Amino acid sequence: MKRRPSRRALRRFGIAAFVVAGVILGVVAASPRVRAAAGEPSARLADHWHEGHRVVDREGRLLREIGSEAEQRGRPVALDQMGDRIVLATLVSEDKRFFEHDGVDGRAIARAIGQNLKGGRIVSGASTITQQLVKLLDAEGKPAPRTIERKVTEAARAQNLEKAVDKRTILEAYMNRLGYGHGLTGPEAAALGYFGGSAKDLSWAQAAWLAVLPRAPSFLDSYEHPERVRLRQRALLDDLREEGVMSEADHARAVDEPIGVRKIERPFYAPHFVDAVLREVSPPGERGHGTTKTTLDLVLQEDTEGLVRTHLAALASLGARNAAVIVVDNEHGEVLAWIGSGSYWDDSIAGQVDMVRARRQPGSTLKPFVYALAFADGHSAAEALPDVPTRFSEQGGTYAPGNFDGTFEGPISAREALAGSLNVPAVRLAADVGEGRLLESLRGLGFTSLDREARHYGLSLALGTGEVTLRELAGAYVALARGGERMPVRILAGEAAGEPSRVMDAAVASLVTESLSDPLARVRGLHGRGPFDLGFPVAVKTGTSSGHRDTWCVGYTHERTVAVWIGNADGAPTQKLTGASGAGPLFADVMRRAMEDVPSRAPLWDEAHLESAEVCPLTGKLPGPACADHASRHFIRGRTPKETCDWHVRASTREGAREGEAPFTCDSQGSRSIVVLPEAYEGFLAALPVGAPGHDPLGLPWLARSSVPGCGDVTHEEQALRIDGPAAGSVFVYGEEGDAQAVVLSASVAGGPVERRVSEVEFVVDGEVVGRSRPPFRARYHAARGDHELVVRPADPRLAVRTAKTSFSVR
Repeated sequence: MKRRPSRRALRRFGIAAFVVAGVILGVVAASPRVRAAAGEPSARLADHWHEGHRVVDREGRLLREIGSEAEQRGRPVALDQMGDRIVLATLVSEDKRFFEHDGVDGRAIARAIGQNLKGGRIVSGASTITQQLVKLLDAEGKPAPRTIERKVTEAARAQNLEKAVDKRTILEAYMNRLGYGHGLTGPEAAALGYFGGSAKDLSWAQAAWLAVLPRAPSFLDSYEHPERVRLRQRALLDDLREEGVMSEADHARAVDEPIGVRKIERPFYAPHFVDAVLREVSPPGERGHGTTKTTLDLVLQEDTEGLVRTHLAALASLGARNAAVIVVDNEHGEVLAWIGSGSYWDDSIAGQVDMVRARRQPGSTLKPFVYALAFADGHSAAEALPDVPTRFSEQGGTYAPGNFDGTFEGPISAREALAGSLNVPAVRLAADVGEGRLLESLRGLGFTSLDREARHYGLSLALGTGEVTLRELAGAYVALARGGERMPVRILAGEAAGEPSRVMDAAVASLVTESLSDPLARVRGLHGRGPFDLGFPVAVKTGTSSGHRDTWCVGYTHERTVAVWIGNADGAPTQKLTGASGAGPLFADVMRRAMEDVPSRAPLWDEAHLESAEVCPLTGKLPGPACADHASRHFIRGRTPKETCDWHVRASTREGAREGEAPFTCDSQGSRSIVVLPEAYEGFLAALPVGAPGHDPLGLPWLARSSVPGCGDVTHEEQALRIDGPAAGSVFVYGEEGDAQAVVLSASVAGGPVERRVSEVEFVVDGEVVGRSRPPFRARYHAARGDHELVVRPADPRLAVRTAKTSFSVR
């Protein structure tokens, strides 16, 4: 019976096989035919599988490091930047004769044969650094089968590589691809990860510690098995001394030096911003490599994140649980801070959704660009605009905008209407400008999210019903801050900004900025100055979307633009927060913090573009003899008013005036001043007591010019009724659950002698009287589906008054 070979004999047989393989390797690899067939891997020296992708802020502070597809986080550096100690320690550990052989070291093979036979086990291998590099390049750092054929091929390719590139190139490529455990590839990444410093600053003890790790990164884990690493390190230090690489004194110090391996840090700062950077610099599906320097200021970013947390805590009870902020340097269009949500890791607020990039309705924050077009067309910031109930006929029906609080101011200057965020004046201007031109202008400012045709948005685009992003909004306001020059908002440092493009006349931008920066101009619309007393001038605009879902505040100094959104990512409404009460306080704190880094502040606008003139503050015209109040207002240079105010007139008390009639008569010698408003305000005045004090600071009586006797040729001979609503051709749509649609019928009267003004009207629908009304003439009618004809006539048939007729439909 044959005896089975012992385990010891098998082991020796395996070692003998390994020895023979080593000899064969040296002989066969040297064969010209084998080397020609093997080729060389120098082209793969340009591969990046071993490199991580580091995203840093403007000062080089690490924001995040992303592993390669092979989960490596290498930081390749030049051989000269690695420092001599780690290089020498690696050479002694891996390949002492590196600079003497041609890629395959015959002497090392012979030595390995003797050591392995003597020890009865594999004590050492004979692979050179060049061979190891070939293996790394061919397998891209992944484990590969160890076969005789592969070893022969690697040896041949190593010799060919030595012919193709120099030794220093091979050594540098090898060092940068060495794995030191925990995804740290190359000595620079390992030194930073384990010791918090650069490879060139390693001590001998640290260099020897790192140099032994690539042999078996898992077995020699610095955290799990530091005692194993320490034994290998001491042995390598002894070898370094014996090879004459280090002195006895250096050796003694290195042996005694305690090694403190620090916890590996994986920074994760500004997560939404870094996500945006990665989308911009890395092709889809790839992670990128190297270092990407961004425009972000990490210190400002962290301070802003703290402010966001503080304000959200204060607003939590009011239904606002999320926020987004972006801060931009206006000179270069560079993003300095980018907060995409209240907390990246909070699933309850969809925290990983970047609200800087999300499309939302921006509310009134688009109004400055409506006024910019109007100013370019010749309107002035001082002129009076009608903030009165107004209906506009649009495709699909009638549009009747109202202000946020349901009230109307009557005549109000354009600058106050803009700063106070009144809706009707903005829509009236948009109607004058044209919705197509407004949309074209917004797209020119960078609002690429507005990708539908103009009629889709209609005039309500002026009130922010189109969805845009916070980044787009900030970019448009940067253009205002730069005097009408658009500078694309950038997130990458060193990126060519290109020449700014002019999208708005500089004087127009200055006039918009002047209006937005005057605290007093906000008082009538916001019923106060809001939270914007920052201690320095700032142009600011608030916005609130329908249903109180989104609150916005955007503003700028000459140097910085800050845009803030507060709301909920799922669109849930807040508890009636507005732009001023929701986003406004956070905006104010962020702007204060952002301006701390600005050494000197420049004026908000170029004074060369504007000039001032004394005007009547109500009309914006030159003060007339009856104007008791004068104010200095800014105008585009060369466009100061030439007309004199004709709204303030002298008047006398009118004796015998009946109830509902004007108690004054125009009289150039009269003892008091009153305000007579043109026809556009008659419907607004009809809802007020006759002669009631107006909304101007002096509280003068406001009356319709046509109702005051003696006011010149504006009194019409013929008296006529006018239908204010519904507009001609209006179409009302209602759901299946109702049997009728409620329609508000409204009318007013114009012209005719004051003594015979219509005191009551009838609303007649399809030949049937459906309502009677005294001023203001209004009735509510429930209309069935179909087409209807409305007639408004005086209740007293004896009055010679022209009636009014219109038609509308219910679908």
